[in-house]
Amino acid sequence: MKTRQCNSCTACCEGWIDATIVDVKVYPGNPCMHCTNSGCGIYENRPKSPCRTFQCGWLKADSPLPEDMKPTNCGAIIMFDRKWNGLAVVYALPVGEKIPEPTLKWLMNHSKKHRVPLIFFENTMKEGKFSVKKQFGFGPQAFVHAISKAINAEDVFML
Repeated sequence: MKTRQCNSCTACCEGWIDATIVDVKVYPGNPCMHCTNSGCGIYENRPKSPCRTFQCGWLKADSPLPEDMKPTNCGAIIMFDRKWNGLAVVYALPVGEKIPEPTLKWLMNHSKKHRVPLIFFENTMKEGKFSVKKQFGFGPQAFVHAISKAINAEDVFML
């Protein structure tokens, strides 16, 4: 398999993932100061944490994501390095307000087919600014039961 590269994709730098980069908070509405239209302005000298250690699911060598699921194309940053009770969890953040429906359907089908829990988010807008990330869950019954205690029961869907 050909090694995938970020190139002009800057979804993780645009603030969709909450982070601190060189002592500056990055969050929805406040991108990294080194983010440019063509990529990271300091890519070769980017900090180890979080920039070099972050694992975009689309870039992983063994990624199950098809080519068109690159964050800039699918509207979501998808990660496979999260765990719940020692089990792998698919974790998806929107690139914008919500994960587009076709992407969310693909993620739910993947979750169901592989019996892997899915946690996904929406960014809530208030007065023209992103204010709160709303968390949702989708997965097996034990996952639904456990995560529904952490989020609202209506935000969790059983396989």
